Amino acid sequence: MMKKQLLILLVFTFTIVHSQSIVKDINIGFPDAMPTYAKNRIAYGGKLIFAADNGVNGIELWESDGTTLGTILISDMRSGASDSNPNGFHEFNSQIYFSAAGVQNKYNLFSTDGIAISSYPQIRSGTGSASPRLFTTFGSLLVFSARPSAFNQSTPFYGEEIMGFNGSPWTGGGDQIMIKDINPQGNSSSPDFYTEYNNLLYFAATDDGTNGRELWVTNGTNLGTNLLFDINSGAASSNPADLITISNNLYFTADDGVNGRELWISDGTLAGTQRFSNINPIAADLDNPENLTIFNNALYFTATHPTLGTEIFKLGGTTISNLKNIASGSGDSNPSNLYASSNRLYFSADNTVNGIELWSTTGFSATTNMVKDINTSPSSADSNPIGFTEYNGKVYFSATNGANGTELWVTDGTNAGTFMISDINPSGNSNPIDLIVANNLLFFSADNGSAGNELWKYQDPTLSTSNFVLENTRLYPNPIKDSFSLEAASEIMDISIFDISGKQIKNFERDRKEYSVGDLAPGVYFVNIQTEKGKITKKVVKE
Repeated sequence: MMKKQLLILLVFTFTIVHSQSIVKDINIGFPDAMPTYAKNRIAYGGKLIFAADNGVNGIELWESDGTTLGTILISDMRSGASDSNPNGFHEFNSQIYFSAAGVQNKYNLFSTDGIAISSYPQIRSGTGSASPRLFTTFGSLLVFSARPSAFNQSTPFYGEEIMGFNGSPWTGGGDQIMIKDINPQGNSSSPDFYTEYNNLLYFAATDDGTNGRELWVTNGTNLGTNLLFDINSGAASSNPADLITISNNLYFTADDGVNGRELWISDGTLAGTQRFSNINPIAADLDNPENLTIFNNALYFTATHPTLGTEIFKLGGTTISNLKNIASGSGDSNPSNLYASSNRLYFSADNTVNGIELWSTTGFSATTNMVKDINTSPSSADSNPIGFTEYNGKVYFSATNGANGTELWVTDGTNAGTFMISDINPSGNSNPIDLIVANNLLFFSADNGSAGNELWKYQDPTLSTSNFVLENTRLYPNPIKDSFSLEAASEIMDISIFDISGKQIKNFERDRKEYSVGDLAPGVYFVNIQTEKGKITKKVVKE
């Protein structure tokens, strides 16, 4: 009986250790492959789309299905070792849109379907880059901030303004897709914090100096883009930030120049935009609210109270409450990194005894507790948990226990269920970052001490074997000329090919080395692959 239990334990240990692995040493040897700027990866079509540098082609667009063979360079957009630096990935109209540097090292708009890359007219001609950023979907428009140039106008260039793109290439200058020149004469309005509310898009922007940086609203047209409220009257700025919607209201933080930065509420009208302290006077005591996060139909945020210090607060309806005075008295626990999972709100905080550790709440004072004192080292008590990402019902993050360095951790909200997955870099910090779920895998960047900062994956051992087999089915080449081949971890039983209308146009009833499709017209097709373990569909392009 003891031998049987030991065998089970060994099998479980083997699974835990080996379910975390490097996907591919993209930049062979010690050099780093993975850039660390924001929004450098996205889940799309059962794969991970990301930016990486293989040491030959520069930082370019890659994709991965979680296998070594399925981790490939999509396109060398700037040939040679020059970087295109794709970033800001956002899905719109079944494509991934992003900013990247083209052949002239000018950042412009691009898109991909995971197979090919589409380019668009230069938003900014001449000198300088358009540098599109902050992509967001608003109805039928892809809204973003960029620096356009004019077409046949006396003013050749604009500053950074709000743009609206419907998916169709435009003619002329980038001003053809500019929604409004909020700050004219080449100056920037620098719009950001785009947030949709009641079929309108709200954002912060700076005008020509008349009103400063204030709250604006647009319906996607020039005439429908206007200043909502000059909160800090005159040329001064209220600097609206952290826009978020809940319970049919728009919340944000702003400084009216008199009361400091406070929580504000709006129903989308001038009259209905006000300090929340007008509704609940307690809000007047909460300075510098930050980290606005929605969890279980309530708004959570951090703020500084005159007697409680900087703590975490909850707004439910019109009631504001301090979840817990984590650092007793007027001390600051400085909660940060608020993350709403499916059943808990996680955050980091310092109770002044255990250092910066992992905390969670279900929305009540009694359930607001430190999950685990991860770092018990007397020399440095902080575990600094960051990068919370939910995967298969658990939350994964980066932290240090003071002995193994900064590594990948997991929690189910309990002390016993919070542990390090494995020590990726035994000689230092692996620093897992940019955690994201794609293709039923948890992807992240990490450094094992010998390969540099590379793409890693982790698969929860509780996921089924059949899912893993299906995720390791590879079709190549793609695009296809006359035929394609398949690699699968289980026996292939049947292959069916469908056109974009859903009509079956070809069928293969047995496994073979090559599948001939030379008779098909050029276009996009879908290949249904039935194996003994299940079915998977691959999108292909016939040239």
